[in-house]
Amino acid sequence: MDNTFGTFYAVGVGPGDASLLTLQAVKILEQCPVLAAPQTASGQMLALDIAQGALDLREKEILPLSFTMSHEPALREESYREAARQIEAFLQKGLDVAMVNLGDVSIYATAYYVLDVVRSMGFRTEMVPGVPSFCAVAAALGRSLTEPEAPLHIYPAGKTDLDAALAQPGTKVLMKSGSTMAATAQALERQGLAGKSAMVADCGLLTEQVFQTMENLPEKISYFATVIVPEK
Repeated sequence: MDNTFGTFYAVGVGPGDASLLTLQAVKILEQCPVLAAPQTASGQMLALDIAQGALDLREKEILPLSFTMSHEPALREESYREAARQIEAFLQKGLDVAMVNLGDVSIYATAYYVLDVVRSMGFRTEMVPGVPSFCAVAAALGRSLTEPEAPLHIYPAGKTDLDAALAQPGTKVLMKSGSTMAATAQALERQGLAGKSAMVADCGLLTEQVFQTMENLPEKISYFATVIVPEK
């Protein structure tokens, strides 16, 4: 690819607290004239809001990106390709583009799926790691995620056979559990793990909620809820 074209950066901004942005993330966001950010149907750009808590974005051109919530792989792939096409227009002009992403860009990250498409177009790409949400959750709970010689399993709660997952040895991390909280709580109860497990919702945000057990939970929990399940 011609060196006159821009570079695309996938940048992890951590789970919520702006002070958790890495120095590298801040540096890349400062140098890129264009910042792309996932936008919800209501217009919220949470990852961009987090970045804004760490640096001044007033001189940046903001590119909002919309992504489908469909479980259909073909529809999700098309939304990534559409985002890549919008980013391509800036890269063709020689402008670097940084796409902000909650948590880290290698863990269930929309920014990585877009990067994969942009890379296939022949543009230069770079990944900038961020603090993973489940690491921040473990810190908020005061727990270790691992024990010597024990495995760590990471699951997207809404797309997992929970009973099979909970039967695995070692610690289990159930990410984005808010949309399936009732089923998650029931599975933990069946396995006798509700009292041992813990959860943080909206970790690092003003709306953060910490639950030291998975018993007697409120009816509504944020989509951004992460459950830590210890070994039986």
